[in-house]
Amino acid sequence: MSSAIRKTSSPRETRINRAWASGRSRWIALVAAAVALALCIIGGAAINAILTGKPTAVDDLLFRAISGFRAPWLDGPSLVLNQAGGGIIALFIMPVIAAVVMLLTRGVLAALVVLPLRPLTQWAVESLKAAFEPPHREISVALSAYPSGHSAVAASLIVVLALLIRRRWFTLIGLIYVIAMGYSRLYLNVHWFTDILAGTALGIAIGLVVWAVAGGIRSLVLRPRPYPRAFGSRWPTP
Repeated sequence: MSSAIRKTSSPRETRINRAWASGRSRWIALVAAAVALALCIIGGAAINAILTGKPTAVDDLLFRAISGFRAPWLDGPSLVLNQAGGGIIALFIMPVIAAVVMLLTRGVLAALVVLPLRPLTQWAVESLKAAFEPPHREISVALSAYPSGHSAVAASLIVVLALLIRRRWFTLIGLIYVIAMGYSRLYLNVHWFTDILAGTALGIAIGLVVWAVAGGIRSLVLRPRPYPRAFGSRWPTP
């Protein structure tokens, strides 16, 4: 039975499953997530304590540079990304599409991993915004800018999908999507650059944690179970 399963699994699927089942890979993901989350929190604390909520020099520089470079052909894509990163598209449509694709290509657990990303990311973003809320830091429509929710949602989804799909072309497309999302937030004057960095770091952290926890659950579920022998009291592992 197991040999038949091994024969039908492609080498890529085998590598994906092995990485997901590896305790070392999961611990590396958790450590990287802890570092990203720490940077996000330290950055927010530093902005509030040292800069008293004011933008950094890099924030101001990029704000002026992008404000001076505007073109009609950038307006449409920026508004599309604005809708894709929030509202019903990010809350329902994108997670459902991603879950269906994962269900068809990677199985039930992979689909279930995608579904909680949006609410978890939104909760984390709102929690940090409540903790680091400098009213005079806002630029335009953002009531609280740090961290960027759009960037966090995009990063968390792409990280999980990239780890599950493990194809270079998808990782490249995902990276472009996250960068484009961040640029659109700058272009629309709703976030500072540090807000976008923090949101991206937060999204990466959430994606890595969800992937690692799901991998641990998967290993427990698929772990070989002991079975009783016909004679004797020992319970060998198959």
